[in-house]
Amino acid sequence: MRHWLWTGLSGKLGFLKKEEETVYIVAPTLTDEGRDFLIRTCSLWTNEVFLIGKGNVNFDLDSKGENLWTAPVVNLLRDYQEGTSLARLTENHEDGIHTYFWPLLGAGRSFPRVYSLNPGGTYSRFHSHTAREELYLVLKGEGTIRIEKHDCHVIEGDLIAKPTGPDISTQFLADKGKEMKILDIEIFPDNERRSKDAVFYPDHGELDLFGEGWDLTIPADAIMSSRDAMENYDTGYRRKVDGTWEPSDIRGFKKREKN
Repeated sequence: MRHWLWTGLSGKLGFLKKEEETVYIVAPTLTDEGRDFLIRTCSLWTNEVFLIGKGNVNFDLDSKGENLWTAPVVNLLRDYQEGTSLARLTENHEDGIHTYFWPLLGAGRSFPRVYSLNPGGTYSRFHSHTAREELYLVLKGEGTIRIEKHDCHVIEGDLIAKPTGPDISTQFLADKGKEMKILDIEIFPDNERRSKDAVFYPDHGELDLFGEGWDLTIPADAIMSSRDAMENYDTGYRRKVDGTWEPSDIRGFKKREKN
């Protein structure tokens, strides 16, 4: 829904457009959370947002009421009460609470969320990305972040960088007997979760391929260098799951010979 709404508004509204245009969005009866989401999204494209009709298709433009424009602001430290948008975007997990902010901020290439970890908990597998950049900010408490072969002690206020390229594996552990609250911001090369990304889980021995058209898991033992494939690119052979190969009759290529 957000992608559809975003695409539609981008063709109609925007602060560089010289002409003023009124855009009408007809929606079914919404929950308070759904209404807040719609108003916040529209507020990114215009300075005035009004709710008219309230179920009546005969809109009365003279009684549109107050301007409901809402700033793209959320508070990372507050507790989220039932009935609010953030409450609907909050999940309770065994190790703590996860809150997803990006639908309310209109984020396109970033994916911000907050993890509240109970003592002894963690928020994810030990993992790396090949296409996403990631930043972590410790908002509360202290604990350990695993960075490749290193265990690093982190405290409130620490900002941890995980740039794209090195494929750095990380994992947070609330192992100091205290609750931790962590802001995690993933930055995608393309529009949000449509970006393709290879995520490696060293502890689990898995490589997962995510993104539009991708949803695959490859055993880590099957990962190998592409050097042999490139050096024998124009020969006929079939690769096996263990990395070895056997000659194969492939149209247009000479069969690869065994050494």
